[in-house]
Amino acid sequence: MSFAQRNAVIVAKKMHHIPMGYYKPFFVTKNNKPLKVTAFKMDEFAVTNVEFLEFVIANPAWRKTKVNKLFADTNYLRYWEHDIVIGKKNKNIYNSPVVDVSWFAAQAYCKWKNKRLPTVAEWELAGNAKPKNIKINSLTEYILGWYKKPNLFVLPNVKTTYQNEFGLYDMHGLIWEWTFNFNSFISNGDSRGNTQDEQKAFCAAGSINVADRTDYAGFLRFSYRGSLKGNYCIANLGFRCAK
Repeated sequence: MSFAQRNAVIVAKKMHHIPMGYYKPFFVTKNNKPLKVTAFKMDEFAVTNVEFLEFVIANPAWRKTKVNKLFADTNYLRYWEHDIVIGKKNKNIYNSPVVDVSWFAAQAYCKWKNKRLPTVAEWELAGNAKPKNIKINSLTEYILGWYKKPNLFVLPNVKTTYQNEFGLYDMHGLIWEWTFNFNSFISNGDSRGNTQDEQKAFCAAGSINVADRTDYAGFLRFSYRGSLKGNYCIANLGFRCAK
């Protein structure tokens, strides 16, 4: 392990209270009503590379050369130099969100921290809160502007985009994030199963049954989540924990 990595400072992390609210599922069905989301806590920013390094040091089964390929594809932590070495060349991303991690790895990390991944309903409720430190015409406009940009070669550190009214940083504008039921678009669906309704949602007529046809940012998030599998490791996909 390099001197720089040994002395990297883990940014102090808080968990912020998200009050009870209601999540309106993106896809409309006869039995799909607004879902009451009880109050919960969420990490103020995504899990960083240095934080995830602590996890793999303590849990050797999740190191890049030892991880079970059923739980993570070949892209798992591909930019790290070795199992417990992020790398001197990567010193600028020690406090950037860890990416190229699977849903299974994210789940394991959260459990290790005595936390869990947020549900889609929780993430959407928290993520759609009003920004408080940037001037924008609308959150949707901001999100779509980010979606249009190519992935950055070097991922910025956490807390470099906006903070929302709940105190959460980078809910949009830095990375995509895993949720517990990542490809469940209706509240009572199987979180990792395919349904006839899900298939319809991706056809040309899919937008007919969405809750808000003007919510293009929501449609893209729904589509992205629906395309994932639990072992996928993607360069712009990380996570944060809830409790």
